[in-house]
Amino acid sequence: MPYKLREVSRGRYDDRGYSNEESIANLMLSKPAEINRTLTYTFGMDDDRFPLSFLTEGQGSSGVKSIETETWTWKTMGRLHFNDYVVYFNTANSTPGQGGAMFDVEFATHWLIEQWSLVAPDGVTQVRIMADLGEGTHGGYVYRLKLWNPNPNFYVNTENLKVGKYWTMTAPTIPASYSKGNRSNSMGPGKMTSQLEYHRYSKEIAGNISNTIVEYEFKTKGGGTTNLWINEEMRQFEIAKRIAEEERLWLANYNLNENGEITMLDRDNSKPIRSTAGMMEICRESNYATYGETLTLNLIERTIGDVLDKDTDTGTMEVVLGCGKGFWQDFDGAMRDAATNNGFVDALGDKMIEEYDGGLSYGKYFRRYKTIDNHIITLKHLAFLDKGSLADNDKANGNIHPKSGLPMTSHQAFLLDFSTYEGTRNVRMVRLKGQEHIIGILKGLTPIPASWGSVPNNAISTEIDMSRYEVKSTIGLQVDNNRKMMQLKCVL
Repeated sequence: MPYKLREVSRGRYDDRGYSNEESIANLMLSKPAEINRTLTYTFGMDDDRFPLSFLTEGQGSSGVKSIETETWTWKTMGRLHFNDYVVYFNTANSTPGQGGAMFDVEFATHWLIEQWSLVAPDGVTQVRIMADLGEGTHGGYVYRLKLWNPNPNFYVNTENLKVGKYWTMTAPTIPASYSKGNRSNSMGPGKMTSQLEYHRYSKEIAGNISNTIVEYEFKTKGGGTTNLWINEEMRQFEIAKRIAEEERLWLANYNLNENGEITMLDRDNSKPIRSTAGMMEICRESNYATYGETLTLNLIERTIGDVLDKDTDTGTMEVVLGCGKGFWQDFDGAMRDAATNNGFVDALGDKMIEEYDGGLSYGKYFRRYKTIDNHIITLKHLAFLDKGSLADNDKANGNIHPKSGLPMTSHQAFLLDFSTYEGTRNVRMVRLKGQEHIIGILKGLTPIPASWGSVPNNAISTEIDMSRYEVKSTIGLQVDNNRKMMQLKCVL
């Protein structure tokens, strides 16, 4: 039977909300020394779960913006568009336009212009806008149209006139003389808004926990080790806080309704509790697509490739496709299938098998793809999709992908645009000025650990033999240009 790494004992959780000598005993950390005195974190040191924090706050001042209000706005300018969609057509007319007859169609907005031509959804049929008839009865605007095709038997296929079908404008046409002018469209900047949310974390200690020594050694930030338990407990406190903040940047849902109200109220004081817009919500609302058990190159091109084509920017784009290991496998499979279908089997085999240390090594994997118009899609691993709290929840609930055995959260990807536009990074973390990160200490008779900072020894603020470490912070996420953001998710 082959050897395997076994878990000798599972780490216990202590959730009483405070720490003292009794909690040390509960965690079994006051036992005699064992063979390896440095505690090994079998499931990892929890240091690779913070991609969004690193790509914003981790970039220094360019990745963080401090503001003086809880809410903020920014102006956006969309691309000038030339199309509009049908909201009503009288289907009793089964041969619209036949014999040169004019026919009326109601479109959603007043964007279309008299004298301009329209191209139907089929890409072939073309009409001229003969008259703008003003507001219709279905919330849109009515236009009188006439076919360009001179064939008296030709008419518009009514599939093109179904509700929701888009038609697009081409140049206005006029007679050689005595023509009248038309009008032009222009777009003004729009405005978007978001808001900060407040976080608070508390750490309570009692007794002599600050000076308690245990029989394990813990790694310190400086590269050394210590037997002082409070250092390890504060490390766990900070890691838990960082994990919560990182995942909140992804998961938060904007909660200000259309009336400017917040319905989430604190039970103790009835004050509103704000929630910012997280990256998942931003990506999902911008562009969202799903795939089944198998991902294909065609779907990648039709979804991610189309999103990259949405902008007219010609500068260097800093766009990454952040994903879990499950999507990584799906992406690699899509590329291999495409290579095989195009007859590149031998070339693929040469890359997969190579000599190594007197033997053979198998395994090279696709991590990027170049589209036909030279957009490069590069994958970046988001570890929290594999082992974050959402992934742990999927595992606990049996929500597992049948082929990979990974949690379903791992089989998704987010197209993230970290480009710099006009000197400003597209994605930034937002904090409230003066409340970016506040630390307060409620001191009792329990000794304060050095990591909490300097507090007068003879000053106390509670008669109880305890002390508390309080952290309050504000956080929000700002994305100036969301046109190249997307969520692509496996749904079975």
